[in-house]
Amino acid sequence: MAWKLHFIIVSVPIVVLCVFGEQDFTDLCPIRKRYLIGHICQKACTKDQDCPKKRMKCLCDGECGMSCVTPVSTCNDPLAIENGFFVKNGYLIEGTLVEYKCHPGYRLEGPAFTECLENKTWSNNGPTCKKVYCPPPPEIKEGILVAVKKVEYEVSEVIYYMCKRNFFMDGSHSVTCLPNGQWSDGPACRARCKVPVQRSQVIYQGRKVWVTEIDEGLVHHAENVWFFCRNKTQACSYTASSKCFDGMLQPPECYEEPTWVQYIFFSKNVVSEISSCQEW
Repeated sequence: MAWKLHFIIVSVPIVVLCVFGEQDFTDLCPIRKRYLIGHICQKACTKDQDCPKKRMKCLCDGECGMSCVTPVSTCNDPLAIENGFFVKNGYLIEGTLVEYKCHPGYRLEGPAFTECLENKTWSNNGPTCKKVYCPPPPEIKEGILVAVKKVEYEVSEVIYYMCKRNFFMDGSHSVTCLPNGQWSDGPACRARCKVPVQRSQVIYQGRKVWVTEIDEGLVHHAENVWFFCRNKTQACSYTASSKCFDGMLQPPECYEEPTWVQYIFFSKNVVSEISSCQEW
């Protein structure tokens, strides 16, 4: 674009006024510096075609000089959604998104993000927030559900369980309807264990007892029973434990059940009745 020059001739001194075309303001942009402390400059350019992305323009970027930058565009506020909200951090065209979120108890359906486009409109109208429900809670074996049965339950609703007689509740006695429409982890009703000993004493709840002294000969889930084992070299006894788990109680490998003959005629030599190795 040619310069338009107007000359005004007066007495000394002579003043020349110049009117620049739009393109001429490029010449007024600061010369690009090699280093700028605390600032990173974009790619240097002289025309838009020098820029790697279509959205970028070759514009004056302050002390960086002519650089490939993305023009800023603004959009009106995104559409509001019922039972939800959006989070925004300005509306720059390149890489800027607005995120939608739902209030607790609601599930997002549809696109979670929308973008401010070059034409100053949003890329979509946003999602919807649907109320979350949980299905009926699961039944548990040997358990009883303490609740009014419904087709669906609201988020944060709590349901309680009980175990049938002689069963031990393993875990929380309640479950909660979670925001994802699932129930929290529920309990299990564990069976008691029969102590697999007839002709030997055991240590249960800190006492040395015969099985007949234990109620119904059963111990609760997760309880430990200590069995007497024989040290055949030293002819003394020591103890080893085994834990009840949901109806199963396996004696330790070292335990040997005395025979009827040993129990009737040599009862003093039954493993639980001989001296402890700790006494040696």
